[in-house]
Amino acid sequence: MGLYGKLVVILLAVTAALNFCCVNGYFCDWYKLTVYSVISDVLGKLTAGIPFPLGEILGYLGAIALIIGVILLPLLLFFRERPTFRKFTATFWKGIFLTLVIVFFIYTVNWIIPFSGPILKVKGAKDRTYSIKEIENVRNHLVNQLNACAEKVARDEYGHVIYDREKMTQATFKAMQEQAKDYPLLAGFYPPMKDAICSDFLDWMNIGGYTYPYTMEVTWNVYCTDLFYPTLLAHESSHHQGYYQENEANFIAFLACTQSEDPLVRYSGYEDAYEYLNEAYVEAIFACMDSADATEHLKQQPAVSELVKLDRLEAWDASRKKYEAVSHPAQQFETVSAQVADVGWNTQAEILKENSYDGVVQMIMDYYDVAEGGLDHEF
Repeated sequence: MGLYGKLVVILLAVTAALNFCCVNGYFCDWYKLTVYSVISDVLGKLTAGIPFPLGEILGYLGAIALIIGVILLPLLLFFRERPTFRKFTATFWKGIFLTLVIVFFIYTVNWIIPFSGPILKVKGAKDRTYSIKEIENVRNHLVNQLNACAEKVARDEYGHVIYDREKMTQATFKAMQEQAKDYPLLAGFYPPMKDAICSDFLDWMNIGGYTYPYTMEVTWNVYCTDLFYPTLLAHESSHHQGYYQENEANFIAFLACTQSEDPLVRYSGYEDAYEYLNEAYVEAIFACMDSADATEHLKQQPAVSELVKLDRLEAWDASRKKYEAVSHPAQQFETVSAQVADVGWNTQAEILKENSYDGVVQMIMDYYDVAEGGLDHEF
């Protein structure tokens, strides 16, 4: 067996062994705190200075190489008598296979193991189901906090929210690192969030951002609203730090943003948390009451202020204008992208169940249950 064969066998064996170890939760937790945290810091620092998402570029190059490899195979039927072409094709495919083996190895150490560990638990929380009244109390608390934040954010002379991207970034990173006392993985390095080249497709698929495990880069859909930016940054940064389950990342984003010193970051955090809690609350109300009673009950609850509603409309309008200001050559694929996304979201929700995006509702309820000593009262 030559060097190539030995390298492939060793990588496959190590990868298989690591995937086998994923069944042990203690191993995954230990790995994240010791090995993964070093990998994410080193790779994050190495790629932070690159002005474009290297991981995305490498993905495109890999796809092109695979297409070329597929094209070469039928050409062998016509040029099989040429030793040079046969050798080139064989070497090319050996390179593709080795690359795929390396990619799977990196994916294992940078994503599969951290993703496979035990789900983040709110410290001191009990495993229990919450009543509608308890959900209502938390939901109403979020409404009050959201309305209060809207009054505190900086605005221009016309009353529009002032979005300072650099200030929001630094405030979000600081808020994340301040949670490290309870969640040690958050103590590491935070790379800047880069503009995704494929923002069009992300937007059509309703995806706010993506974390590349191969290069430890954090990217975002540039058409997202500025109001959502801090929670999106915190969410993707949570993935980078090792919290790869979606409910974990959403909870860390909620925890960091709502406890930030920056009013705009808090505003973003409460806005995101409110959307999840309110959806769960409305669904629960309509499940136990008839439509008329449920509608009347909802009218009696605190509502988001007109100022919050106006900020939302302006944020989405600014996002739409940003999208319309540039051309979109691939827009004919918008419908297909949306359909693919729907299948992907539904499949993910079914597989991950409580660990999907919506699973953050339970974690937020747990957090307030511990913080407030119970949720059977208004707070």
